[in-house]
Amino acid sequence: MSADPAAIPSRSRLLSLLTEACELEHGLACSYLYAAFSLKQDLAEGGLTWRQLQAVRLWASEIYMIAAEEMLHLAQVWNILAAVGGSPHYGRPNFPQRRTYYGFDQPLALEGFGARALDRFISYETPLDLLAGRKAAPTRTNDDEPARFRSVGELYGLIAEQIQGLPEESLFFVGSQGEMTPDIAHFPDLLPVRDARSALAAIALITEQGEGTACDRGDSHYATFLRTRAAFEEHRAADPAFRPTRPVLDNPVPRIRGDWAGGGPVNVLVDPLAREVGDLFDDVYVLMLRLLQHAFASGPSGPMAGLFCSVAIDAMTTVLKPLGETLALLPSGRGDGSRAGAAFGLTRHTTLPPASAIALRIAAERAEDLARVASRLAGRDGAPERLGLAADNLKRVASAFGP
Repeated sequence: MSADPAAIPSRSRLLSLLTEACELEHGLACSYLYAAFSLKQDLAEGGLTWRQLQAVRLWASEIYMIAAEEMLHLAQVWNILAAVGGSPHYGRPNFPQRRTYYGFDQPLALEGFGARALDRFISYETPLDLLAGRKAAPTRTNDDEPARFRSVGELYGLIAEQIQGLPEESLFFVGSQGEMTPDIAHFPDLLPVRDARSALAAIALITEQGEGTACDRGDSHYATFLRTRAAFEEHRAADPAFRPTRPVLDNPVPRIRGDWAGGGPVNVLVDPLAREVGDLFDDVYVLMLRLLQHAFASGPSGPMAGLFCSVAIDAMTTVLKPLGETLALLPSGRGDGSRAGAAFGLTRHTTLPPASAIALRIAAERAEDLARVASRLAGRDGAPERLGLAADNLKRVASAFGP
């Protein structure tokens, strides 16, 4: 337990730390997805031999898997938040985020695959027992300040301290709160949270997937990024012409919104099709988050929980992924040969209303609107094939809400 008097456990402090963990897991998932979107998938894109292409496809698939596990971690923290009296939090600041925004003194940015991005990813996921060489996290002074930590795992250590320091009998709310399971949420390995034991088990699962254990880090995020970094350098050393990535912009945005550019420069897309597809990506992404937030806030007994989770997960893999890859293929229009990219932009709109019938109607209307936009864009001259796939899948997603 920390000797800092201000670190005395409290529900308020625990809710603050869990909310910060939500934002961080969410931001990591987007960063990893952006890097995966930037990797070439076809010999026709140039710069790769057949053997090199197989390696690049493997890197992309592994990063997609890690991003999916980060979404599981976000859902897991939602379960803990709900169980201790909070509300599932789906917001976060838009990219880029300055290095001091989170306690580990590392920026969060949308950046194509490469040495710089991989080094950041490795730093985020560094196991606790390997942090000895890093400066100790400074002590915070009150609950309003962000927590200070040196890695994602150290943040979860602070959360575990709070849970262990509070009386279990009054901390947890038993009922539907925090008890979402894989059969409703469609997140494999999601643990329902009802008490300190299950909450700490959930934290152990998150840190083990991220960092591994001292005995086995084999398929952890940390080990996977280390392997990928080494393999990337081997390919570069063996072949100076090796070009595994599409030249996507750092931190692209389809247009300037009032809440962007607070943490660093953004790159505005100029190409008309790229801008419209960028807006479509952000709108589908926000709808997916609103569906998940409503489902986790209402719990497994919520009338819309199963449907909303099913639609959101379907949209994540069959609509957002092809839209993100489409943006990495489209020219940015800036005249420098660069490609566009997904902004993962969040707007200031509120969550879906608690009333299930109203939430369903609003979600269905929005999905239908977006499906029409996607179909129109897919018919444009020069639209990549993946855009047509995303449009077809979005129609199917919209139809899941019923007439």
